[in-house]
This record gives sequence, C-alpha cells and structure tokens, in this order.
Amino acid sequence: MTSSAVFVGGRPGGRRPRRAATLAVTILVTLAVSVGVAVRVPAPPIAIAAGGAIFAIVVVWMFVSERKEWPLAVLALYLGLLDGFLKLATGSSYMTLGRDALLYAIVLGILARAALRKERLVLPPLSGWVIAFILVVLVQLFNPADGSVLHSLGSLRPHLEFVPLFFLGHQVLRTPKRLRRFFLILLVCASANGIVNFVQFSLTPQQLASWGPGYAADIYGTNGLSGRTFTTSTGAVAVRPFGLGSDLGDGAQVGLIALGAALALVLLRPRGFEGRLSLALAVGAPVAIFTGQGRSVVIAGVLATAFFIALVASARRMIPILCALVVAVLITVLAINLVASNSNSTIFSRYATVTPANLLSTTEQSRGSSIALIPSYLTDYPLGGGLGSVGPASGFAGGSAQGLNGETQFTFYISELGIPGLLLMLLFNLKLLGGSLIRVRRLHDDSRILIAAVATGIAGLFVEWASGPSTASSPGAPYFWFAAGVLSYWLYSRRSTRGAAVEHLYRVNDG
Repeated sequence: MTSSAVFVGGRPGGRRPRRAATLAVTILVTLAVSVGVAVRVPAPPIAIAAGGAIFAIVVVWMFVSERKEWPLAVLALYLGLLDGFLKLATGSSYMTLGRDALLYAIVLGILARAALRKERLVLPPLSGWVIAFILVVLVQLFNPADGSVLHSLGSLRPHLEFVPLFFLGHQVLRTPKRLRRFFLILLVCASANGIVNFVQFSLTPQQLASWGPGYAADIYGTNGLSGRTFTTSTGAVAVRPFGLGSDLGDGAQVGLIALGAALALVLLRPRGFEGRLSLALAVGAPVAIFTGQGRSVVIAGVLATAFFIALVASARRMIPILCALVVAVLITVLAINLVASNSNSTIFSRYATVTPANLLSTTEQSRGSSIALIPSYLTDYPLGGGLGSVGPASGFAGGSAQGLNGETQFTFYISELGIPGLLLMLLFNLKLLGGSLIRVRRLHDDSRILIAAVATGIAGLFVEWASGPSTASSPGAPYFWFAAGVLSYWLYSRRSTRGAAVEHLYRVNDG
C-alpha cells in the first residue's frame, strides 16, 4: 500500500503545506475557469492552438504515468467542467472524443505496463455482471434491426464507453482519505456547475443561444428535438440551464451525484484545510440541483437523501445526523434564496408541480406516455430494436430511424438491448443498492458514511430511471461505473470483512 493519497500527491510531513497550496490553487483555477465560461470570454486562435497542444501533452502524460490517481483527477475535472461545454460551444459532437482520449490513455497505459512487466490482472468482485453486460451489448451487433455497420459500431459507445471506470474505481479508492479527495473533486465540479447554472438561469433564450451553435440548436430545437425552454407562471419564456454539461439538466445531475458527498462531509468532523474547504463547497450541490430546473432531479435528490440516512442512521449517530440535516437544509434554503433574489423568482413555480399533492399527476403528464409503452415494448422488441435506435447515437452515421421511445431508462434499454439488457442492468443496480443496505453497516467508523455517500449517488441515478436514460451519457454513466467499482471493493472484497484493525492500518498507510 502506497503512502500517497489519491488525487493529491505527496507524502506525510514536509510536503503537506505544498500539497495544501497546490490543492487551493487547483480549486481556485477550476472555479475561475467556470466563471470564465459563464461570462463567455472569447478565446483567440492562438489560445485554441495552445489548448490543443496542451491536451495532446496531457494525453501522453496520462498514458505513461505510473500513478493512476492524478490522471483520474484530470479526467474527472474534464468530464465535470469542460466536456459538455466544448461540445455545445463548438457545435461538434466530435469534441466528446476528448474524454475518450483521456480515459483510454489511462487504460492502455495500465495494460501496457502490465504486459511489459508480466503482471497478472485480477478481476474484482461483481465483474461477472460487467462482463455479462458487455456481452449483451456486443450480441446486439447481430440484431437484424441494426442500421449500417458504422452506425452499429458507433452505437456501442453510449453503453461501453465508461465501463473501464468500474475496474479503475475498484483499484483506486481504497482508503477513507482517498474517498474524501474524490468527494472534494465532486464538490468542485458541482460548485462550478452551480455557478454556471446560476448565470444561465437569468439569461434569455437568445442570450444563451449566443454561447455557441450547440446551445442554439438545443434551445431552438433545430437539432430535431424539442426546444430547451419552458414558460413561467407569468408567461415569460425561460431557459433550462445546461450548466457545464452537453445536455439538458447535466449541471443539476452533477449536483445530484455530489449530494451524498456533501452530506457525508457535513456529517463528518472537518479535518484540516481540505475538510473546511469541502464544507465550504458543499453548498454547490443544492445550488446545482435547484438552478437546473429539472423536476426529476429534485425528486431524486430528496429520495437519495432518504437513502443516505437509511445507510448511516444508528442510535449513536442520530444526533449528528440530525445536525447534519439541519445544516444541509439551511444551506439549501440559503442557496434558493440567493438564486431567487438575483433572478426571476417565478421561475421556481416550475417546482410547484413536484409537491406531494401534484407528484403523481406531474409524472403522468411528463413521462406517463413513455412509461405506458413499456409493456408493448417488452412484447414487440424482446431482443431490442437495434443499436442506436434511440439515445445519443440515434443520429450517428445514418441511424435506423425507427421512432422508438428512449425517454425513460426502461424504454431506452428495451429499445437498444431488449429484455436481457434491461433485466441485467436492473438487477445490477438492485445488487449494488441492496448490497449497500446490508453491507455498509459492517464498515468501521467514517468508512460507513463515506461508502454510504458513494451509494447515494447510484441511488439518485436509479430514481431517475423513470425520467430519462441517466446512465447513457456523462455525467451519469462515468459516475455509475466508477462508483460501482468502488462498492465492489468496499462491500464485496474480502478486505471489507476484516474488521476495524485492518481499516486502521489502511488509514495509517494513507498518511
């Protein structure tokens, strides 16, 4: 076990001040970039060329790096801060290939070093589920309903693109300190998306469309989809913020994913500079959620919070949990008041439809027709309607254009992978969530709260199954696979049953 901490390097002792300074500079630069994106500072051609050169150097560095933690930190920040914005600002879907270059540079580097050193790679627990899913996806290449060969091959990407993160998550986040550092990155991304959501929140459709051709296509619906606007209670047309994502509500989804991290770090005692910084950034999660104008993500956030409480509640922790919830509620209220006081508060009237009295009727109105298609889809497309029939790849290289519905995770999986794919992913999610309910309580001290936070993100994404394919694109897909790998280590590896003594050794070894 190395003594270096994941995501932030350095050994205990003399390097701690430098490590703290590096961390502070990184976060300040990250937030500065988000603000710069929000105000749309134009980049000169020389800056674009320099950015491309730096990106190429980073890809090479990620391939040759002996440590996995720093490259993964860069990948996480890229996914949370730049990936979606670059796609929409340029109007080119090919910009998303940048994240593949970063991810697979890490993967290929690991495989190359293992081959040269003749190291044996051991599959983590739950790998059978992952391998079965890969096989189900690959079998779809022989579906007669597929489009062209190029279209079918390109349509593998939404399903398999981020699967390697399962194995990286199992390998990397093996100590409480590493989990804290991962949560810090999540909160940085959530805070940045909250800032950009806040700016987009007060823009007119015309102003946001001026950010780039991708924004204009999504807002006005010239890409063949419905426009990304809604009408407030006063009759004004308002935009639904993208945040730093490439699709509707991506910024809010980053907040949903980071919600468990915010709750955990509020509940745990702050430790040093990083702990205090994490508490300061915890406001980013609720801000990102509520400024995203997504009703489903608000519902998912409430239910995910209840799941987190169920995992960590105990007689000894009841008072700290209640205190943490009070703090979280206060933060949320302050965030809402801050947004409402600096924008058109009638925009929040959209959330009146997700009150308990209106929840069922709202769900029926927005997704009722899609949910009603599930029984007929199970009968009509038991083996799938062809790769790329719905979802992100439907328009790639001449899709089959069958007009299938992919507005829920259920119809998405049936359309793409048939009953085997839907059943496999449904059971895998239940395995992760059910295993968390049973096994998280066996963990010791802070580890229980930290792993509960990881599982909370998966629970939030699972709630969103009824409103959209939450694991078919970023940020849902990379978080799901990475978090699943983390849970496979902490909940299903032999190490997780060795008790408090071994966990104490891990904490000591991690500095």
